[in-house]
Parts: sequence; C-alpha cells; structure tokens
Amino acid sequence: MEILDGEIIVQAGPMMLHDLPGRKLVRETPEPFEAWNGRRVLISEEDKPRPDAVVIRARDWSDGMRDVPSSIVLAVFEVVSGGWVAVRRDYEDKRGKYQDAGIPVYVIIDPRIGEWLVLRLEGGKYEESDRGLFGEPIRLPEPLGYTVPTLSYHRYPAGS
Repeated sequence: MEILDGEIIVQAGPMMLHDLPGRKLVRETPEPFEAWNGRRVLISEEDKPRPDAVVIRARDWSDGMRDVPSSIVLAVFEVVSGGWVAVRRDYEDKRGKYQDAGIPVYVIIDPRIGEWLVLRLEGGKYEESDRGLFGEPIRLPEPLGYTVPTLSYHRYPAGS
C-alpha cells in the first residue's frame, strides 16, 4: 500500500521477477549504506510512495521508524510493473514526487523491456545520469558512488 496525492493505492502481489532487483539490492549494498525494501517514503501526509527499495546511510534509521523520511533517502529504486497505469506512476508521477522531495538518485528498472535508467537530481530537476540493459552494471552517482550488478535481472515473460 502507498499513498499518492492523498489516494490509497493497493496493488496485487507482483511476480517474483518484479521483486528480484530489490532483494538483490538489499543483499549487495555496501557499507556505509543500507538498502531497504517494503518501506514507504514519507514525503508528506498526502504522499507516502512505497518504492521497491530505498537506500540510506546505515546510521540514519531509528528503531521506531515506520516510514523513511525523504530527507534521509539517498536513492529510490522502482521496478516497473505491467500495465500502463503502473508505468505512468513510475516514469512520471513518482518521478515528480521524488524530485520535489529532493531525493538525489532515482533508478527505474523496467523488466518489460530489460532496461534500467538512472536519474540524478541536478539543480532541483532529475537529469538522466546513465542508462543500460539488464546484464550491464548500474553505476550509481554520488552521493552513493558504487555499482549494482544486474546479471540476475530478467525481462517479464511475454504476455504478462
């Protein structure tokens, strides 16, 4: 469940392939960072998107935290689901929300077409930093500065 523009959005459970990039990211994120999945980002009471993974500095979370304040988020990862509403949400709606919240890096992983896109906040706007195909490593810009392997990422099966 996530909240966008005050609307509660509930989606059916995704395919296992959808969750794979977030699971891998959680396991492979190096210190001093941590990646978390299943966490909503607190932008405002009207906007609490739930990206597939968030990256923060390990020292920045606290025991009682439920939603991750956007002020400590260094990167969000969204894995695109099937269907045009979900595609629009990841490429347009959430992009605007994360940009306005000042989140430095936004990564879109698109299993529909087997590509990924890295956006970096420059002067208050997201600019394309890098783009590639599954199998090519994702080079995360500063403040992260590490590489995410994508060899295990797969495209969705035809017709899904």
